[in-house]
Amino acid sequence: MSDNILETLQKLIQDVIAPGVRELQVKAAAAEKQRETEYKALQDQLAAMTRQMEAQSGKAEAQYKAIMSAIGEANAKSELESMRLVSALSERVAVLEAGRH
Repeated sequence: MSDNILETLQKLIQDVIAPGVRELQVKAAAAEKQRETEYKALQDQLAAMTRQMEAQSGKAEAQYKAIMSAIGEANAKSELESMRLVSALSERVAVLEAGRH
């Protein structure tokens, strides 16, 4: 009788429980594979965004340097023009002072 019960339990496990367990294992493996695929896609997106940000940062830095260079050049030109005006005015003042004496 106990052999009959054991055989019945074994058959129940093989016929009912084992297929359910296998199905769950397949579903778990599929879910894991999907998670890995999605994780890889997110990593790729993050890497692409990082490269894009680095490129933008490089462009911004180049633009900043160009602007600062242009400002420096404009300041130098302005200073040179001021020196020319001061020099011309100094010559005029010198001529006027020489004429007074």
